[in-house]
Amino acid sequence: MSKIWKNIIAQTQKEVKATFQELYASVDFGAYIAPQDYFVSYIFKTEEELSKAKETGLLQKINDYHQKLLREQQYPEEGIKDCTFASQEDCDKEWNGNWYYYYK
Repeated sequence: MSKIWKNIIAQTQKEVKATFQELYASVDFGAYIAPQDYFVSYIFKTEEELSKAKETGLLQKINDYHQKLLREQQYPEEGIKDCTFASQEDCDKEWNGNWYYYYK
C-alpha cells in the first residue's frame, strides 16, 4: 500500500502546486509509512507572500483543495489533515534551509 499512498501524495502535491502557482515548493513527512502520520507543508518563497496569502484566504483555499484531492483518490481518511504553510525565506534564515530541523 505504501507505494500507492506515495503516488497519491506525489500527484496531489503536484496538482496543488500547478493550480496555485503562488506556491514555491512543498515538504511532506510520514505519508509512505503510516498515513495517520502524514504531514504536508506548502511553501511560499517569502514571508510577505505567505502573509498576503493568509490575509486573502488563499491558505484556506489551498488546504481545502489539497484535502479534496486526497479524498478523491481515496487516501486513508486518518491521513487527511490540515496543511501547514511556511516560507523558504524563514527556513533559510532560521535553519539554513533545512526543513527537517525547521519542523523538528
